[in-house]
Amino acid sequence: MSVRQTIKRYTKIISLLRRRPMSFQEIQDEMLNDPDAIEEKLQTSQRTLQRDIKAIASIYEIEIESDPSSYKYYIKDDIEDIQTRRLRENFEIVNAIKMSKGFGNILIFENRRHLGTEHMAGLIHGIQNNLFIEFNYHKFWDGSHSSRKVKPLSLKEARNRWYLIALDEKDGAIKNFSLDRIQNLNITQLRFKPVTYNAHKEFKESFGIINGTDEKAVEVILSFTLQQGRYIKSLPLHDSQKIILENNEEIRFSYFIKPTYDFRMELLSYGDQVKVLEPLSLKKMIKEQLKNSLKNY
Repeated sequence: MSVRQTIKRYTKIISLLRRRPMSFQEIQDEMLNDPDAIEEKLQTSQRTLQRDIKAIASIYEIEIESDPSSYKYYIKDDIEDIQTRRLRENFEIVNAIKMSKGFGNILIFENRRHLGTEHMAGLIHGIQNNLFIEFNYHKFWDGSHSSRKVKPLSLKEARNRWYLIALDEKDGAIKNFSLDRIQNLNITQLRFKPVTYNAHKEFKESFGIINGTDEKAVEVILSFTLQQGRYIKSLPLHDSQKIILENNEEIRFSYFIKPTYDFRMELLSYGDQVKVLEPLSLKKMIKEQLKNSLKNY
């Protein structure tokens, strides 16, 4: 069996057991109801399933156990890290594209600008080896073009875009560069001394990619309508999100976050489905921006 088939089988087992506990036979029956699983011959023996369970625990950090009373397998501990989860999800998307090819409008994609992902391999090489990189950069903000020479530090995703976090040689400041605005990328052979920088720590209290501002993290309390609040529960706005109140009229969340421009724009996008309760300073800013918006009509 190929590596691709093995990964598909692991992914299918995880997907099935995330739905509900299943016996060995139920897992096999589900495989038989899946055309892709049939084509890839993912059905297996109970002995192989036991080996798969050990491999899944090792690779994905997802612990699967069997209930002796019902003979059903279930996920006990699921601490799959972000990188592994994204890799598995992307594998599932690629597989879905392969399955739908030639079958019309089964998958409908957003027609969006390219993400600049063709630069990622070179940038990762530069980061890993402390190599200066050079490129031309196009700013959307003012339409200007400039040549840059930077020390690449990290890559960060924010709002369906990828950004390079780098130390700009021109002024020694750490800046963010959207990959889709980078042109003529050159990975030089000139090395620089390692830079102490912890991207996870630096962006822990940020909403998106805006970080190098004077804003300090504060406790933010938001009241969402019940309907919108359910969406926010399933897809949190920030890692610090906590539910502090839930009833038939609203769901309130608390955050410890910097109230930066991109966070305020996110709040405004929810219209009358959200209300800022605290802090008062953020509430005033949102009210002022709403008033300015009304002036356009």
